[in-house]
Amino acid sequence: MSNYGFGGDEIKEESSWRYPLGIFLATLILCAIFLYYYVGPNVDELSGNVPSPAISEEPVTFAIGGMSFTVPTNYTVYPKDRRGGERDEVSLYALWPTLSGYTPARRDDFINDAPDTRRIDITISKRTAAFDEAERIDMLYLPQTADKRGVRTPYQLVKYAFPDQRASVPTNGYADTELYLGKTAEGQVMALFCFDEKAEIRSPDCWREYEIGQSVTVTYHFKRPYLAEWKAIDTQVRAFVDRLRTKS
Repeated sequence: MSNYGFGGDEIKEESSWRYPLGIFLATLILCAIFLYYYVGPNVDELSGNVPSPAISEEPVTFAIGGMSFTVPTNYTVYPKDRRGGERDEVSLYALWPTLSGYTPARRDDFINDAPDTRRIDITISKRTAAFDEAERIDMLYLPQTADKRGVRTPYQLVKYAFPDQRASVPTNGYADTELYLGKTAEGQVMALFCFDEKAEIRSPDCWREYEIGQSVTVTYHFKRPYLAEWKAIDTQVRAFVDRLRTKS
């Protein structure tokens, strides 16, 4: 029933629980926001970019550039690399010399980037380069070196240096790196890049980039202290990637 006050205005009675309920709901929402901010996953965690190695050997199948690959989960460190289906790039991690996957006993090797870690980083990606490795050596790498003759090393590699970078001269993109040319176990000329030992880099890498067919590129990185083992590393990494391919 409505009541009327002075002047005939209607006075409506409101429920006594409306304001306490509103305060309760507002407090609940604020608490949820607070908890999510301090406890909930951040953007990197939601996108799978936070290191979280797995001990499971459950296989994951993905396709890159029309090629299918199947890899045990314990060769991945980031959750984003455990998503199957069509991918542009997947990063894998293995321990040299056995090329084994993650185990809790070797967590530091997989998580940290120590200068002498035995971890080898392998990235399989969709090919974007116009030239293959042999063409890059002849057309891109060697023309930029300071001495086209190179210097022979004890490791069956020929070492090439690049001109020092100076403030008055545009960089050629190879600052602080050295080029090494060698032959694979099958006799193919290959290119290794290594960060210069004199460069101010905490954990210097060596790396090679090569192609599988016309659509896939493989890049692997290992630490410079293992440069003397480059040929064995190259042979085993290529064999490892080949074993991952799902043959039709």
